[in-house]
Amino acid sequence: VRQLESNEISDAKIIASIQGETFSVQGDDEGYFEFNITLDKAVKAGYIDVGLTIENNAYVHHTLATIIGDQKLVGIISDFDDTLIISEVTDKMELAKNTLFKNYKQRVLVPGMLERFRKILSKNPNDTPSTLFILSGSPQQLFTPIEGFLDFHHFPKHTLILKKAHGDNKDPLTDQFAYKTEKIERLIRLYPHMRWFMFGDSGEKDREVYRHFKEKYPHKVMNYYIRDVVSGEIKEYNKI
Repeated sequence: VRQLESNEISDAKIIASIQGETFSVQGDDEGYFEFNITLDKAVKAGYIDVGLTIENNAYVHHTLATIIGDQKLVGIISDFDDTLIISEVTDKMELAKNTLFKNYKQRVLVPGMLERFRKILSKNPNDTPSTLFILSGSPQQLFTPIEGFLDFHHFPKHTLILKKAHGDNKDPLTDQFAYKTEKIERLIRLYPHMRWFMFGDSGEKDREVYRHFKEKYPHKVMNYYIRDVVSGEIKEYNKI
């Protein structure tokens, strides 16, 4: 249960330093923030250092920003629970046990999924940044254990997108279709040259979401894969 605890700094001014340029944004009531910026200098595809500070605080946190250019790459959008990790989302009691009383080393990896990801991403040139996006309906408070699980099992570099469950500007709480279509639409618009492979499971709305995007963007969404939460079988869909 401790992994759900957090100590937020609300409404703080966050300052980002990127290649000699400085930007600022106001955090929300739960300490979350987002930068939408345009750099004066052109940036090559790859990873660049970003320094983050809180106003009037000397500590600088360094992270890497992923820069994806206009190359025609393949990308992956994947669910997390019951797609990459056995969570038993359809059984709320088992879901609670798995989430609250097991650490990431005790959780079970879905067999074969990591190998599928590596095979798809190997289609990209070796020097391109990772194009793996993990889109989960889990709350942002679970960021640390989810990242711990992905790192423990040596997943490729990735972007993890989680649900803002309460506070200002929260995501839809129970409407998974609305939540995921909004996030995926944004990714497709951000990376118009990307060809997408999508992974999900039969427990919630993944098949309906991915079918929606296959119909809307038939030349951008190549295949989507749905894992049956009962049998464990993974089915591939490549037609509308």
